[in-house]
Amino acid sequence: MVCLGQWAGIKARQHTTPPGASPAVANGYNSSASAVNAIFLMFNIFCISVLRAIRPALTIPGIQYTIFVMVGFVYGPQESTVHRSQQFLKELLYSFLTGQAISAGVSLLVIPVSSRKVFFGEATGFLQSCRGLLKMQLGFIKVLHHSTLSSSAGEPGGTNATTSEAEHSKNVSALKSTSSGLLSLGAKLQEDVMFAKREIAFGHLRETDIHMVHGLLRDILIPITGVSTIADIAKRAHCRFSGAEPGQAPEASPDSEQDGWQELFEGLSVSFETVVQILDESILHTMVLLKLAPSPKKKLSSDVEIGTGPPKPGDLKFGDYLDQRIQDFRKDRSSELQRWAEEKGLNSVFKNTAKHTMPPASQDDTNYETEAREVTASKRLHIVLYMEFLLYSTAKAILSIVRFAESKVSDGTMAKKRFIFPTSKTLIKIIQGLVNGDEPGPDTEDMEALGETVSLGDSFQKPKDPEHLPPKNARQALSEHLRVIPKFLGNDAVRFGVRVTIATMSIGIMAYLKNSHVFFVKQRVVWALVMIAIGMSPTSGSAVFNMLGNTTCTLFGMIGSFINWYMVDGKTAGVIVFFFFFLMFYFYFAAKFPRFLVAIVAGALTHVLIIGYELQVRVIGIQIATSTGQEFYPIYKLAPYRLLTVAGGCFVAYIWTIFPVPITEGSVLRRDLGVSLYLLANYISAVTSTVDERLTQPDGDMSRRLSKMRHGILAKQIVLVISMRQNLSFLAWEPRLGGDFPKDVYKSIIDELQDEINYLTIISYASESFRTFRENPQTSNWLSQFARSRSDSGNISHKITSLLALLSASVLNGHALPPYLKAPIDFRFSSDDLVDEQTHVLDLQNLNEPGFRAIAVIEVAQRCLVDSTHRIVDHVKELVGEVDFSYRMKDVSDASSLGGNGERKEKVY
Repeated sequence: MVCLGQWAGIKARQHTTPPGASPAVANGYNSSASAVNAIFLMFNIFCISVLRAIRPALTIPGIQYTIFVMVGFVYGPQESTVHRSQQFLKELLYSFLTGQAISAGVSLLVIPVSSRKVFFGEATGFLQSCRGLLKMQLGFIKVLHHSTLSSSAGEPGGTNATTSEAEHSKNVSALKSTSSGLLSLGAKLQEDVMFAKREIAFGHLRETDIHMVHGLLRDILIPITGVSTIADIAKRAHCRFSGAEPGQAPEASPDSEQDGWQELFEGLSVSFETVVQILDESILHTMVLLKLAPSPKKKLSSDVEIGTGPPKPGDLKFGDYLDQRIQDFRKDRSSELQRWAEEKGLNSVFKNTAKHTMPPASQDDTNYETEAREVTASKRLHIVLYMEFLLYSTAKAILSIVRFAESKVSDGTMAKKRFIFPTSKTLIKIIQGLVNGDEPGPDTEDMEALGETVSLGDSFQKPKDPEHLPPKNARQALSEHLRVIPKFLGNDAVRFGVRVTIATMSIGIMAYLKNSHVFFVKQRVVWALVMIAIGMSPTSGSAVFNMLGNTTCTLFGMIGSFINWYMVDGKTAGVIVFFFFFLMFYFYFAAKFPRFLVAIVAGALTHVLIIGYELQVRVIGIQIATSTGQEFYPIYKLAPYRLLTVAGGCFVAYIWTIFPVPITEGSVLRRDLGVSLYLLANYISAVTSTVDERLTQPDGDMSRRLSKMRHGILAKQIVLVISMRQNLSFLAWEPRLGGDFPKDVYKSIIDELQDEINYLTIISYASESFRTFRENPQTSNWLSQFARSRSDSGNISHKITSLLALLSASVLNGHALPPYLKAPIDFRFSSDDLVDEQTHVLDLQNLNEPGFRAIAVIEVAQRCLVDSTHRIVDHVKELVGEVDFSYRMKDVSDASSLGGNGERKEKVY
């Protein structure tokens, strides 16, 4: 592009220069050449800014491209002949390629770090984090029955109670932070596995093995982080168990009931401790076999009577030992739960809370209290089954990766290293990804090939356009494609590109005017253009952060260059030696704090340019150094000029971020929240359809399509939640007019959104067992009977979906909510009718039936889902209000003269 632009500028110069003109005129300033180069610069800055906004992964290459075209087109108007232009571009290109070659050579030869090494390092960290998280979960379960869930006994507070609550809070905080760290590692693995599979390497595991390892680690992630949600469930369950609202004191429970609850949880703690210990050893066993950790030292015993004992990590029979311990855990827990339920007289675990909230007029209080106790016991048993199912699922997932590791040792894969090349399928995917940015998915055509007519819902179809009907003829179909152009030009990325281009040219225009182009080149104002182009942000809060960060780091870069130069009195050898130490210092913090990458690179670049220029002048001399039009300055002048131009560029970038209309973090946050609520409505509908489909139908094409759609919605939700949390952090940097931004309300809604996403993911994961069991006819009889007996849960699901869609529209448009809007009271997967009609489908005697525990998991997650939906409704009402034209008359009558108290009376009309 630079070559083309400079060639066009030279041709414009030749066409506008009169024949026989003097060398001063022919080689001097030419307005036509300047205009052509300015147009090319604007076009390139616009395109690369739009591309960076659409594809953030191209930020670093985009910065390099930006610097190249800016230098090329700023000096372009000075080039009077094609030969001089090509010579200049050759030197510029060689300088860039030299830097790229040196960086590539150092990466490959000096302490090389391959993508596979990064992936396996992250996998090791993931497995070690799993070990730590399991131990934290065990610690939390041990203190759980001493705090939140058992606090309904109504005991007075004291030192022990305070200590127990403090320990509980500490465990909750540690549990959440460790779970968040594990989720972050899982996301990082998802990003890096693609590069690890594409790499040519010399190692043990092939590309398909890496793909398998990543899939097995991903299978561990959902259940092991799902166990951590017990902290949130316990907090919610405390209020419902005791019948109290948050902040109120719970009512006392009978001692016998409390003792039974503690007995149940103590047994659970003992079982969990045994399983967590064997799982910890299993993870170590996997790491040893896959050569991710050194083999533990084995203790040799000379006493033959002791025997060999159980297998140790590293033994190939350890997988069989783990499998047996998992089955023993399931069997022991089933026996204990059935015994506990028999002692409590509880025949079913599925009692409807809403159905027994108030006693009927014909039912006496004793019977009602008995029913209420059964409901409480049922809900507590739900939580126990919830934890058991997720721990059992975690154990089975760890068993899978143990089996995989043992198979790789058995077949000789881990015995020796070999050269590994990417497969042809991977190469094809690389090319497809470069072309369209995504991978092909299942085709939605040929649905009639299944032998039946399938009616697809609107969510499976292309989104409808309220302003256009589907095309009816060839002309309309052709013009339908042309609508992509105005749609693209109106999106946020293009608007951001326009802002960057205008901001750049507001200073860059000086390089193309007769009276200022010499000053522009002489004083190196191009540095300001670079900082504008790479430092601009779409929103005002992040713009303040970037402006202060870039300016501050540039200041430190200037100070560092002074220290680097004067501490050795400007001696070349000393300057070069300490120059390397300073670069190590900069990029250590760049790797440690990637959030400040651009700012730290700006500081490092300042140091490099100042020191590099002074050393260059010593080598080539002042005359050659100033031949491009730049003025020579000693270091004590050059460094402040660099700081001044960078600060000016950052300030101009900030001005054009807030002018003419600022795009605030608050407005972006509100938009993202509205979109996230709408996606959540879609996700709930997709998960509900998935559960019903897995329960009633075998795996098929519709199941795969539904799964793909569900995963796509979840991926978008995760990106939105991360974006909203990032915007929340930038709100502190945003200058505000008027009242404060309701940051706490938005944070609460985002937290509830995250909780709902977590519980929906757990529901989807638990329902996966239905499909697994239905594939085995010998184990699917009970599950089929349950599927036939249960009532349809789609009605409540549709109500929640409609409710979230209304909330989304209100948040996006800033309109008040409709009046009398209430969230559904209960959203249950099973039905109390199954218990009342004595069908015995949900009796505890079926505890070991395939899918029984999964139903309990879905019940717990759905109750938490409804609870979070209620909270979201309340928070959104606080943000946008409610359509309510009623008025209230308040009357305070002072009855103190009659010996009474003042009483406030309120009438609502």
